[in-house]
Amino acid sequence: MEQQNSLTRVTRKVAFGAAAIIVLAGPTILTSCKKETRTEPEAIAAKSTSSNALAADQSFYQSGTHNGFFWSLWKSDGATGTVNYANGAGGNYSVNWNGFNGNFTCGKGYSVGSSSYKIGYNLGTYANSGGGTFGWYGWSRSPYYEYYVNETWGSVSPHTGTFLGAFDSDGASYNVWTRWMTGKNIDGGDGFRQIYSSRITKVTTGQNRVITFANHYNKWSSLGYTLGQLNIPAIMVAETWGSNTSGNINCTIWAE
Repeated sequence: MEQQNSLTRVTRKVAFGAAAIIVLAGPTILTSCKKETRTEPEAIAAKSTSSNALAADQSFYQSGTHNGFFWSLWKSDGATGTVNYANGAGGNYSVNWNGFNGNFTCGKGYSVGSSSYKIGYNLGTYANSGGGTFGWYGWSRSPYYEYYVNETWGSVSPHTGTFLGAFDSDGASYNVWTRWMTGKNIDGGDGFRQIYSSRITKVTTGQNRVITFANHYNKWSSLGYTLGQLNIPAIMVAETWGSNTSGNINCTIWAE
């Protein structure tokens, strides 16, 4: 949520539609975040049997399915520095980066979005010296919306645009913001709207949390911003942008 053209380009590439799936060989062992046992999301595609680690400089966009979850990794054109993303067991993923210049997003989630999803997650580690956010993320068509439920963020606040008020969900208080973006939407057309809820207090690491997305969807609708068709992937996103940034994130998600 840096500037108009940074995040627009991110989400077009996460597009979650036409890009080729690239899976690199080689399992990676990760330490999963703590979580309770949960059934994986029903809307996700078939399970994969191995864990796949991949380096961001292999392609500006990569996606696939892993252990029943959709995953994606994108970085902006011309980005430099090191970004390493890895799928762990179940709904776990991790990413670390160093000396990074540009914008990237990655994460695990659903192959299609829905207003009724209830997402459990545990953010085991979070460090981000740049801008960017961590939270539930996706798009809608007809109309085009790019949406976020921001649970925490980096050193630069993502909050900009028009403040619409506050509300409570899942034991936390959120501020709601919106802004119009003049860049390209995910289908290459001109313009789209961002709508997002941001925790007033950033989430702490190491605890099981829940995002009841219907609460955010309904709040946005009550303010006059109803999402369109949600037949586009939605992920628990890790995003960063800036110059010479570094950080690391480890997260596990599951279906509540």
